[in-house]
Amino acid sequence: MQEEQYERKSRAGIIVIIIVLIAALIALLWTTGLINREKHEASAEVTEEVSETASLSDQTANPQDFEALQQEVSQLRNEVEQLKQENGKENTAQPASTAKPVSSVQPATSTTTNSTEANDPNAITLTNYLHDWVQPSATVTFKNNTDRTVTAITGRMIYYDMDGNMLDYLDFSKSINIEPGMVRRFLLQGYGYDNNYAYYKSKVLATNPDRKYKVEFQLKSYKTN
Repeated sequence: MQEEQYERKSRAGIIVIIIVLIAALIALLWTTGLINREKHEASAEVTEEVSETASLSDQTANPQDFEALQQEVSQLRNEVEQLKQENGKENTAQPASTAKPVSSVQPATSTTTNSTEANDPNAITLTNYLHDWVQPSATVTFKNNTDRTVTAITGRMIYYDMDGNMLDYLDFSKSINIEPGMVRRFLLQGYGYDNNYAYYKSKVLATNPDRKYKVEFQLKSYKTN
């Protein structure tokens, strides 16, 4: 009889130790955030079932009941392990990336209506030049050899004497509207007005027939639209 009581106490002690270990494990998982409230309630239910099993062990003494009790405890421990694994998977799951893909579409570049060209020196040519000794300004005529309307010209006038020696030069910029293939004339400062110079094809002063000069036009740039 004493041996039977001793055996019952040993079995009850083992179950109590198991319950304490399970409770400590649940408390540890709870404090570290590895299980949520629902999992904790499920674990608590498991603990209650173990407690009930312990109570049952106090009331049973035959080997068959003890074997059934061991199987039930083993099943409950497996359920606790499954709960731990499920919580571990939930905590390690990474959220889907919400980053937007970089668009390969490039923004459209605005186009300007005006453009500056300087590659073709023959795009604008001087077709006529007039300057006599009584006028301070010369009348110059330019032709647009491009297929677009010219809106401005930047160029240089170089002046030579009748022997081809350079006398001076004049840089100028002029806003002008010349359609493709058309000519346009405008006034430009003449050379040597104070000294009675005149273009060699124009009227010259009879007393100073040597005051003649020639011109050369160099195109620097022009604008079109």
